[in-house]
Amino acid sequence: MQGQWHRTSAAYGRDAALNEAGAGSAWVFLWCEGKVSRSTDEPQDSDAVDYARTHLIEPAERERLFAKARRKGRTKTVVMAERWEDDRGRPLIVFYETGPYLLPDRPEPDRF
Repeated sequence: MQGQWHRTSAAYGRDAALNEAGAGSAWVFLWCEGKVSRSTDEPQDSDAVDYARTHLIEPAERERLFAKARRKGRTKTVVMAERWEDDRGRPLIVFYETGPYLLPDRPEPDRF
């Protein structure tokens, strides 16, 4: 990805993320096995957004699952979202599949 990126929300709400992606904002999906799907792929991986639509959780649910994982020592895989902007203010929605953990700070939105 080119340009300078800034994460504007580490735990982006479900409706806001899906609405922005549905309205044409760029998106990227980081699958837990390492595959990356992008809105710019040809052909576009429409299954990625469909999967996000059915598995994306709210930030409050993430916190609840995180606390439960700490108590029980195990967790389930969920989908969460972040919001990034480039230096021109254009948004990028990052969906990612993982346990209920926020992704670390990083310079590029599509890399762990």
